[in-house]
Amino acid sequence: MIKFFRKIRQNLLSEGKTGKYFKYAIGEIVLVVIGILIALNINNWNEKQKEEKSEILILKTLQKDFTENKKIYSDIVDKQTFVIDNCKSLIECFERKDLQYKRDSIGKFIYYGAFNYYRAEPILGTYEAMIGSGNLNVLKSETLKSKLALFSSEINQGFEDETLSMNLLNTLHNEFKSIGTLFLDNRTRQFIGLSKAKEDGELQNKIISNLYQNPNILHPLAMKTGVETNRLNLYVKMLDYSNEILNLVESELKEKK
Repeated sequence: MIKFFRKIRQNLLSEGKTGKYFKYAIGEIVLVVIGILIALNINNWNEKQKEEKSEILILKTLQKDFTENKKIYSDIVDKQTFVIDNCKSLIECFERKDLQYKRDSIGKFIYYGAFNYYRAEPILGTYEAMIGSGNLNVLKSETLKSKLALFSSEINQGFEDETLSMNLLNTLHNEFKSIGTLFLDNRTRQFIGLSKAKEDGELQNKIISNLYQNPNILHPLAMKTGVETNRLNLYVKMLDYSNEILNLVESELKEKK
């Protein structure tokens, strides 16, 4: 093709048709430019197709991650609420100091309230991989990127009262050491391989009475309830983020169908 155009130019010059030669040369340049533009457009189209496929793949992975995160935080919110309710009931027992008040539930309040601790472990692998590889710009939605950044920031920041929470848990374990396994319900005893507890109302009354007179329990128990409430609020916030991110991801996927 190049030889063909060159031959035409040579013929025009040899015939002295300079004006036609320049017109032809300009036309040839225009054709070359058009060819380059077409090639660039095809290349850009191919790149956009690759980017869109990459974005769809990432969106689907994010959808999977945050569907799981939604389950994780929904579950932890329920568990955390259960812990707080048991702590509050135990505080009420200590304030009343009535040996018969909710007597059959004291063990439940202690083991599932004062002794309980939950921590959520969300999934953030896809987002962290995007940050590490520098592929964050593959996502076109600025709102989605912003929500992901906020979610990641909360996770990396961690729970600010973590140390206090563990200290309170250890304190309560130490103060309640006199109860042993006496107040464990039979279902829990069976789960850990113990036989059913023998009924000993007199011993239970004595232990409960001593607990109610212990001045070192109520304060850490109240503080634990406050700390657990703070963590519950954080988990509710993370559940909201998970729902928002999941909705944004699914909206983006729907647009690309």
